[in-house]
Amino acid sequence: MKTFASRSLVLKKKSAAWLAMALLLPGLQGRRTAGQEKPPARILTANQVVEHLARMNSIRAQALRSYSSVREYHLVLNGIIHRRADMVAKMTYHWPGEKDFTIISESGSEIMRSRVLKAILQAEKDSMKEENQRQTALNAENYEFSLAGVEGAPQPTAYILNANPRVKNRFLFKGKIWVNAKDFAVTRIECEPARNPSWWTKRNDITNIYQKLGDFWLPAHTESLTEVRIFGHTELDIVYKDYDLMDARKLQGPSQAQGSLSSRSPAAAPLVR
Repeated sequence: MKTFASRSLVLKKKSAAWLAMALLLPGLQGRRTAGQEKPPARILTANQVVEHLARMNSIRAQALRSYSSVREYHLVLNGIIHRRADMVAKMTYHWPGEKDFTIISESGSEIMRSRVLKAILQAEKDSMKEENQRQTALNAENYEFSLAGVEGAPQPTAYILNANPRVKNRFLFKGKIWVNAKDFAVTRIECEPARNPSWWTKRNDITNIYQKLGDFWLPAHTESLTEVRIFGHTELDIVYKDYDLMDARKLQGPSQAQGSLSSRSPAAAPLVR
């Protein structure tokens, strides 16, 4: 049984690096009278949405200079063996790309904490390196996008885009993203890795949900379900709370993204994470 557990945790450690890189019903707006029908809103193309998104991500990344949050990690391994591990950590971010973690508490399987949860913390720190941010930015250089749907009527509230990586980089994903139509920020991601971390992994489904705090959209909840050959499956749940925006500068304004489109998107436009 120890052999099975060790193999499963080694596999999960490989997936941790990718995970760290690495979330309405239509309604009428106002009363209409005969002869005063509000014209339908202009629906943007996928390329236009992505260009607005890249620009606003870059603006938000420049404006949020320092913040902290508390993360609660809960990991369960179910199958031929059953293990669990929990960890609470405080993350502090400093512009332009530095994250520090302080572990507040931890319990459960020591091997799961050291090989999986702590590996996720380290992978998230590594993801802040300039080259990694450039290679994983949500822009047209790294992904091919297409419009999957629009939420809200008559005025769009969100665009749903299919995202397919242009290369099978282990830190990229394939799936769907929800983009707020006003702020041009990602509010939800449903995806799987662009490249399978290992033969042992049959499936890895991840959902990221974001929340708005002031002018910024930051992680709220992550769910990851990984099916592993022979061993069963693992479930990882991360809750992000107790945010403190210590140095958040005034944005140029999401409305500016509605202006004229430039001929190209920014070279790097990371999510504020």
